[in-house]
Amino acid sequence: MLVWRKISTQKWLDSWQERLAFLGRERLAISQFTSARKVRLEVFDVTVNESALLLRCFGGEVRDLNHSTADWVRSVVSRKPISIRGRLRIVNDEPIRGTVRDLNTIYIPANLAFGTGEHATTAGCLRLLIDLAPKKRDWEFLDAGTGTGILAIAALRLGAKRALGFDFDATAIRVAKTNAHLNKANGLKLFRADVLKYTPEGSFDLAAANLYSELFRKAAARLWPAIKPEGRLIISGLMRDQIEATSEKILDLGGQIEMTRTRGKWVTMVAHRTEI
Repeated sequence: MLVWRKISTQKWLDSWQERLAFLGRERLAISQFTSARKVRLEVFDVTVNESALLLRCFGGEVRDLNHSTADWVRSVVSRKPISIRGRLRIVNDEPIRGTVRDLNTIYIPANLAFGTGEHATTAGCLRLLIDLAPKKRDWEFLDAGTGTGILAIAALRLGAKRALGFDFDATAIRVAKTNAHLNKANGLKLFRADVLKYTPEGSFDLAAANLYSELFRKAAARLWPAIKPEGRLIISGLMRDQIEATSEKILDLGGQIEMTRTRGKWVTMVAHRTEI
């Protein structure tokens, strides 16, 4: 796997996210070093052509994880376990053969370390997923923009009978299917689809849309009918200045914004479908 890396300053983080958006959010990992006011940008699974483009336009360095020093690989992919509400634990160390991982642990391989719950958008979704997971049995979950599949896998860990996840990025779906297999996520269906063209089949008690704000607003009319009456939709990938436009879209669809949470510049919202 090829990985592009560059060190920059925190004040340019927004600009870098815009510049690298064409590569897909799920391949971008950002490590922030508060004391040094530095950020480390890493784009995973880049092609040879993408590598050449990144180096030509932005500098940095590209390494092959399969042929790099152990220290360099460890600095890229090593992540401490992440605990979410004491209910879920996200790890990237492979289970020892013959041992059984407890059901509250989700394993994301180190070489697929992007999208493991560290980013504020994913972390916010995971926290709300735990808070909102229906207490009843046989609930169903929809994950629009599934990325690595972590939210859908988490939903099954929290008792969902069925989870459906889709993404337009073929790399994301390949990664998500690998993660589902490694976590024995039975009941998870993953496939590639365009959120602007795909209409979900069936209805869901709980759903998540971890999408850019503009994309979500365009896709909302297709996603909203898939939410069961009294069901909820977790909306993430938003920034503070996008709260009003997103709220208006939900109100136009007949829903209500039940909760808004901020973490730094990022916002996660919960929409409630109240009609019967």
